Amino acid sequence: MKKAFFPSVCLFLAALVAVPATAGELAGVSMDDTRQIGEMTANLTGMGIRTRTFLKVKVYVAGLYMEDPTDDPQQIVSADETKGIFIQAIGPTMKAEAIKDALWTGFDANTDDRSEDLQKRMETVTEFFTEPAKKGDSFAFTYVPGKGTTVLVNNEAVGTVPGEDLMRAVFAIWFGDKPADAGLKESVLRGVE
Repeated sequence: MKKAFFPSVCLFLAALVAVPATAGELAGVSMDDTRQIGEMTANLTGMGIRTRTFLKVKVYVAGLYMEDPTDDPQQIVSADETKGIFIQAIGPTMKAEAIKDALWTGFDANTDDRSEDLQKRMETVTEFFTEPAKKGDSFAFTYVPGKGTTVLVNNEAVGTVPGEDLMRAVFAIWFGDKPADAGLKESVLRGVE
């Protein structure tokens, strides 16, 4: 009996080890453990919820994916590696102008070098948002070194804008010293729970 029991336990434990980690889930939004960004596989680093107003209205869930995950916000912003922030709307409809305004606010608060060229490229990024984001809609900002920052709306790439400096400006919106939502930043840095 003992001989039959031991191999069974070993097989059971081996099966547990072979099972991949479950995807991240927050506020009813599930995100895969990994995503293909360009030719690289990026790993889910963490997730957070964007809230607004004193009522803490839940606006969206964001998930950060990195080729080499880290909990260092400076590294998240500056790392010249494949990465992306994926966002799913969970609250009231966000008008296109509100999305653009939020991006500009984050850009202005966290980007010291606002050269005319960088501002023009940031304007190009914001101009990709032409429709309101309803509950369940998604958008993302992915970065591939040497190619640039790609904006996706409902999983469709709508444009790519070059520049490592632009990438730093975009990721600083969420992970800079003055993030759009400090709670979201902290949640992402804690990792997937």
